[in-house]
Amino acid sequence: MNYIESEDLDFSPLFTSDRFTSYYIEKSELYERIGSKTVSSVEFIVIEKENFYFIEAKSSFPYSKVEDVKVAEQKIYDKLHHSIDLFASKKLGLKKFVTGDLAKELGSTAVFEKDLANCDLYFYLVMHRKFREDWIENVQIMLNDKLKPLRKIWNIEVKVVTESQARDLKFIQ
Repeated sequence: MNYIESEDLDFSPLFTSDRFTSYYIEKSELYERIGSKTVSSVEFIVIEKENFYFIEAKSSFPYSKVEDVKVAEQKIYDKLHHSIDLFASKKLGLKKFVTGDLAKELGSTAVFEKDLANCDLYFYLVMHRKFREDWIENVQIMLNDKLKPLRKIWNIEVKVVTESQARDLKFIQ
């Protein structure tokens, strides 16, 4: 399977390393069944020991027009919010279509078996190399503000990282 996102970011280490337990939610049957036209999702849900990651990749982020920035922020908010909701509905077995083994070919369903009470939650926005690094801090500040309700409710830490930082984290090749 191909784990390329945002043009050429190769996330295969999330699926080939023993270090991670990963679920490719954006390509999952779960996501398709619930309606990917009305629900959005991050690319991956990943567990590493007691760390639980929601990972989204972006090749660009607007920086000049306020309206464009607000739209981009809202899309990221929706992706994280919907992904948490999808995870919670699957974990709680709230819908028939979210039960069962839906992701054999997409990664481990063990992600859904993990007890979140003992995990630290993170949202990682991985920015493509063509994104200017000097904008990272501004995007981090904007997302911290926009995602504040989710950060408070879920105690989730938001991190915006460059491609090289994602490589250092062993998220990408």
